[in-house]
Amino acid sequence: MTPEFRTLEEGKKVLASEAGKPISGYPLEFAAPVMFGPPPQRGDSLVVNSASASLLQLDGRMLVVTCHHVLQEYRKRLTELGDCSFQVGNCRLEPLAQLVAEDATLDIAVIAVTDAQVRELREYRVENFGRNFVVPPAWPPGGVAEGDFVAFGGFPGSLRRVMSWRELSFGSYSSGAAGVTVVGKDYLVCQFDRTNWVKCGYEPEPSTIRGLSGGPAFAVRRAGADILWYEFIGIVYEFSEQYELLYVRLARIFGSDGIILG
Repeated sequence: MTPEFRTLEEGKKVLASEAGKPISGYPLEFAAPVMFGPPPQRGDSLVVNSASASLLQLDGRMLVVTCHHVLQEYRKRLTELGDCSFQVGNCRLEPLAQLVAEDATLDIAVIAVTDAQVRELREYRVENFGRNFVVPPAWPPGGVAEGDFVAFGGFPGSLRRVMSWRELSFGSYSSGAAGVTVVGKDYLVCQFDRTNWVKCGYEPEPSTIRGLSGGPAFAVRRAGADILWYEFIGIVYEFSEQYELLYVRLARIFGSDGIILG
């Protein structure tokens, strides 16, 4: 089994086919917007921070995975405001009380969710995102090499729209055929190439994709000539505006219980 396309042009051709079209939008099925800020008040402008989250099921445990820096900003606003709500989709969480693991250096945070919260998350279905939790066939995920291709998705802040004093609309953005350029021990890097990327979004292409932090990334696997499949391999944790590089933290850094491995 060869897990990569041989060339970028081949990847574009495959992704443009009927078999490949779902790849670009696929990550959004397992992604949800994150928002936190003061509880909305009628007459006040709605001011919140936002990011993305990955929905993951490991050993029957339902998890919301996002970045440590997202949680740190929530802590900061909680200290400043005294009362700060935290939502994933339409589901309000207590992220600090439900925290399974976090690591500042790896920039990852893992939050457990209850059955009731899972139902709320699954009820929040806008367009095609947030429909499911990733259920990996095995853990840890397989390896990734330079030249492999990655699909990712999330909710850039530039696509967020205030609809009313208590309602936000989150535009989604996802992409396929992102070529992997660097693989480290616990991360990988993709070059953001606007001219060559095959992309899929429910809004116009954003000027920046900041806000994708916490969104899921999948290795695009290939079996035979026409069969494509996707393997969850990590979460987006950084985007370099200057060099247009996308950084993904590899999910193999934590175990099947959600605890970060030492």
